[in-house]
Amino acid sequence: MNFKVMSFNLWCGGVTPERTERVFAMIRKYDPDILGVQEATPQWMKLLKEAFPAYTACGIGREGGDKGEYSAVFAKNARFTVKSECTRWLTGTPEEFSFVEGSLCPRVYTCAELTDNCDGSRLYHVNTHLDHGPEEVRVIQAKYLHEFLETLDAPFSVTGDFNCEEGTSPSYQSFTASLIEDSKMKAEQKYAAPTFHGYHDLKAIIDFCFIRRGDYTVEDYRVLDELIDGEHPSDHNPVLVTLCRKA
Repeated sequence: MNFKVMSFNLWCGGVTPERTERVFAMIRKYDPDILGVQEATPQWMKLLKEAFPAYTACGIGREGGDKGEYSAVFAKNARFTVKSECTRWLTGTPEEFSFVEGSLCPRVYTCAELTDNCDGSRLYHVNTHLDHGPEEVRVIQAKYLHEFLETLDAPFSVTGDFNCEEGTSPSYQSFTASLIEDSKMKAEQKYAAPTFHGYHDLKAIIDFCFIRRGDYTVEDYRVLDELIDGEHPSDHNPVLVTLCRKA
């Protein structure tokens, strides 16, 4: 049975009631079963938890506890039960506050271990946000994330703002070299478009949903670049994929 996964960089700034409602309208319209958000400040987390009580929120802030931006995972309770969760730093000491030398800020990933209520199967979803500074920093962070993914013992998907260009950047190429593949490239149906516009019509593809090779078929991939009430909900367009576990 398929399920929908959304990656959505909310933008940490400009959290007005009008923009908040546009973000919520986008999420409600596409109704993901798993939602990975980036740049989710404590303010955003409070708003999301209040607006979407039918989801379980997983994650902590990148400064620890409720401090700093979250790379949170929201799992819809009607479909998934959260078995465990963790947030780790993208460094060689992942269980304590730390950052890669040269990074502009600490970066984390959140992993939710889930039980599918439809058939009792286990899976993981991981959500992250790599640094927006030097490319060599992202390569290191992607390496640490890849090493963690290699330890997972069930099918998994990974969402995030990777701050690297699709296909051409060293961090993208290193991350997808073996274990991982880009869901867009495997999709049976797709609507591809830039994922970052910055409110200035930029055309970058830096947000992704990755999957482990062999775990899923990708029924649909789409970038949600539509306007809500004539405006972009965020400076990023969400990515939505429909996955189906292989037998």
